[in-house]
Amino acid sequence: MRFLTYLLCLFCSLLLLACGGGGGSGGGSGSTPAPTPQPQPAQNVQTLVLDSGPLTASGQSVGAVNSPYVTLTICQPGSTTQCQTIDHILVDTGSSGLRIMSSVLAGNMALPQVTSANGNPVAECARFADGYSWGSVKQADLRIAGEVASGISVHIIGDSAFPTVPSGCSGSLVAENTVAAFHANGLLGISTFVQDCGSACASQALAGWYYSCSSLNCSAIALALGQQVGNPVAVFPQDNNGTLIQLPAVGANGASGVTGSLIFGIGTQANNALGSATVYTLNSSGNLNTLYQGQTTPAFFDSGSNGLFFADSSIPNCTLSTGFYCPTSTLSRSAVNTGVNGRSNSVSFNVANADSLFHSNPNNTAFSNLAGAEAFASFFDWGLPFYFGRSVYTALEGVSAGGTVGPYVAY
Repeated sequence: MRFLTYLLCLFCSLLLLACGGGGGSGGGSGSTPAPTPQPQPAQNVQTLVLDSGPLTASGQSVGAVNSPYVTLTICQPGSTTQCQTIDHILVDTGSSGLRIMSSVLAGNMALPQVTSANGNPVAECARFADGYSWGSVKQADLRIAGEVASGISVHIIGDSAFPTVPSGCSGSLVAENTVAAFHANGLLGISTFVQDCGSACASQALAGWYYSCSSLNCSAIALALGQQVGNPVAVFPQDNNGTLIQLPAVGANGASGVTGSLIFGIGTQANNALGSATVYTLNSSGNLNTLYQGQTTPAFFDSGSNGLFFADSSIPNCTLSTGFYCPTSTLSRSAVNTGVNGRSNSVSFNVANADSLFHSNPNNTAFSNLAGAEAFASFFDWGLPFYFGRSVYTALEGVSAGGTVGPYVAY
């Protein structure tokens, strides 16, 4: 998801082992040797699905494109019975934190409210490139694959108990407080950061972040790191140093029914080793440099962005598909990524006419050649098209992942 101010994330996984047993033979004094214990498949993998998205209140699909979704379970803290499984949660390496639409929560999911120092309930504003989301901050346990993040703060978007949005949150942005507007039932932010705001919000009250809300109004507040909405991966008991996204390659006309994998941990199990991937370390803002058409700009990797977004005045914008490029014929382009560690790599990609793609392939939900104008001035956004046909690792800040301390991306 393309946040105006970046958030933080992290994940981990649990390996469950099961042993076989041996029994006595049918006769005589001998016995059958016990079989060699075999490990069960690692429970750190969650299926990613790229479909047309969740249904809205009217029963219509949101019509999503290039949106990787997972299904997860949230529970009341410490409970294994008061739980709810929710599908179509967008996986976002460009932000940190678990965010759930209030409208999809079951009536019996009475999650505890996070409160400020004066005892008032806490709410949060999440601002994206194209809108904002407002709602309460509550506590829950997250269960996904074999992983558990206990007692984390969760952003409940569109909570009706907080109807008034502070001007410091909304500004001129469009509200994205419903499933129809958000194109998802929630968001799982798994960026390189541990908290969504971090030390800046812990030390001072910042407009557009956390608020203490009375019956009359909401005021910006500082909020301790442990209460902030943060990357659930960082809270997992193990496999908690990063994530790996694997998606198959997609043809020039796109595809439907695409599935991939979200794998927790880097270098912690056999299925998340770095292998031949190259590590590109990031600066404290989570960026590396990208050289494109002779211009070097900061760049970030964002599975929540449904295209590659960058500045190129030579490519026409679309008439119908707002925000995307529509060249008269498919263009071949390349850019060079360089990490803080000096490692560089040239990435080739195609830019197709989005209007033609959508018109000719109305049932497809995955396209590798969607691109558009930059959402952030002077940034290159490596969105989901970059992830097709690759294994892309996102390592958490401040921890070792596969022998290198994050933050970094690797592919």
